[in-house]
Amino acid sequence: MKIAHAECVISPEVGTLVAGYAPRDVSVRIHDDLKLSVLLMDDGERKGALLGFDLLGLDEEFTLKIAADAGKIIGCPPENVIITCTHTHSGPHTRSLCRVPADRDYIAALYEKSAAAVREASGSWLEVDTYFYSCVCGENYNRRYADGSNRGKYLPYHRSLEPLASGFRDRELGMLIFTAPGEPHPLGTVINYAAHPLATHAMGLGSHQISADFPGMLRDIMADNSCWCVFAQGAAGDMFPRDAECGLEAARRFADALAIAAMRGFCDAIRNPELYLMKSPKIRTSVEKVKIHVRQDLAETRKELPALAGKKEAETRVHLFALGDVCLVGVPGELLAELGQEMKWHSPFRRTFILYNSTGYLSYICHANAFVAGGYETNSSHIRPYDGFQIVAAAVEGMRKLHEPFPEERDA
Repeated sequence: MKIAHAECVISPEVGTLVAGYAPRDVSVRIHDDLKLSVLLMDDGERKGALLGFDLLGLDEEFTLKIAADAGKIIGCPPENVIITCTHTHSGPHTRSLCRVPADRDYIAALYEKSAAAVREASGSWLEVDTYFYSCVCGENYNRRYADGSNRGKYLPYHRSLEPLASGFRDRELGMLIFTAPGEPHPLGTVINYAAHPLATHAMGLGSHQISADFPGMLRDIMADNSCWCVFAQGAAGDMFPRDAECGLEAARRFADALAIAAMRGFCDAIRNPELYLMKSPKIRTSVEKVKIHVRQDLAETRKELPALAGKKEAETRVHLFALGDVCLVGVPGELLAELGQEMKWHSPFRRTFILYNSTGYLSYICHANAFVAGGYETNSSHIRPYDGFQIVAAAVEGMRKLHEPFPEERDA
């Protein structure tokens, strides 16, 4: 297995509108730069790439062009390039909403920067051993609270109720780890964890600054202590970091906790190669198309997504990128953690990591019972309650096709 890595700065200029909260928040400073992280992979037969953007999300048309451009550079089909966004709320507008359209000038520059970063990475291939790892990291919580009658409250608006937060949370910190062949020290890692990057976005100045939030801090800590890091956001639709919206120190504490968990993971994985070293990290990919139904009750009251305007049905994509024993599942928006866990539970792969805001932006993707309780996520969702289940089913069926059958499924 060979890999290559590069990073580039993708920060907008000061004065750019900041996406994530009020539609007209204007940035007044860059606290820390937004980055694009590029990981290229070559298994000897196929090449592929993971591109991680410090952005709130990207429209489908943007992800398709970025993937196509990257594929041409490294010599692979577009479906071998998987994209994810960290979902920082302190970056530019890169999703098309009726209130504020995507910044097309910024996107045009992003195309050029993305292609340049892939070219830079493609000049520095290294032979590696590839490990995977997974551990429990309890630093997030479910921001949807439902009482005994299954009526919901949105905890960011009821902070005094946070000690009661008892909803499902995806506590898995998943990793890919790359070392020089036979060496015990990591060259780089992919870290997958589910938590809205809303720590630095404190009320006041925090909502008017450019910042990669805790994913950027995590990358810096890992680089200072161990190796480069690509952060891949998990199914964070209802996952919050501890002390969300409480500023830079809260973000640093959160990043520190993830980094410590990751470096503990290095020790465990690399010292137990019989468990975690991939013997055949082959690349396999597929794109599963899913028909979704647009909520008609929002047609007049909330005209938010131009891509769905006037439609009753639409098509979206789930992107699967398998590397040996691990499958990355790219989803088209803000998937609630419960649905992400369903994908993991029904996956035939040793480990399955969800990539948030990967193939486009469909708003929140909720499980049906969330609509019973109500709340911010379901009020913001533009697809019908059972379409989240259809997206899960498409991901699971796609993974079945990529993976060898279970022994129990094989014909006698």
